[in-house]
Formats: sequence, structure tokens, C-alpha cells
Amino acid sequence: MNKEDKWAESFRQASDEVSQWRKKQPKATFSNIENQVDENLARIRADMIQDLVAASELADFKRLPAKERPKCPVCGKPLASNGQQKRQLVTSHEQVVELARSKGYCAHCRVSYFPPG
Repeated sequence: MNKEDKWAESFRQASDEVSQWRKKQPKATFSNIENQVDENLARIRADMIQDLVAASELADFKRLPAKERPKCPVCGKPLASNGQQKRQLVTSHEQVVELARSKGYCAHCRVSYFPPG
């Protein structure tokens, strides 16, 4: 299943969950409904972010030529790939996203970075 189909299926499931929740909560307030919708959409949003970041060239940039690699934010030299490492980030909607990404290393400044993108 491609990522777009996966997202569509996740949205269908979230829609069904919200509809079922609403049937059980006929007197829910606007705020209650908004919170329930946001909780369901936050999971889909996190999955989309995770998938899109994983598809970035920068997820594994060791094969990129030096001129296309991320640059050190201090000296501007291309970063070397310091291997794939996992990290967890939390979205603005409190969802944990796990990313496997190249960690960059600047030999000149002797520092490591997870480049954005």
C-alpha cells in the first residue's frame, strides 16, 4: 500500500471513530467535539509527517555528493554522514514521531547535527 492510500485509510478509520464517538455523546459540546476531532487527526498528522520525513533525500544523505549535502550551520562546510540514528520528536499535537535519519558530522567544527528537512 502506498503512503497516500495508507493516509486515506487512516482518515476513514478516524472518521468512523469520531462518528461512533458522537453517537455515544449526543450532548457533547462544541469544545468536546473539537477535541475529539483534533485527537483523531493528530494521529494521522503524525503518520504523514513521519512518512514525508522518511522520504526526504536527507534521511540518508551519505550517497549525496558533498555539494548537495547539508551544510554545517557554524562554518558552512558540507556535513559527513555519521550513520543512521533514530530519534523521537513530539509534534505540536503531542504525538511522538520516530525518525531514522543521517546524523551529520562537521570535521572542521567537530560537532554533530541532525539537519532539518
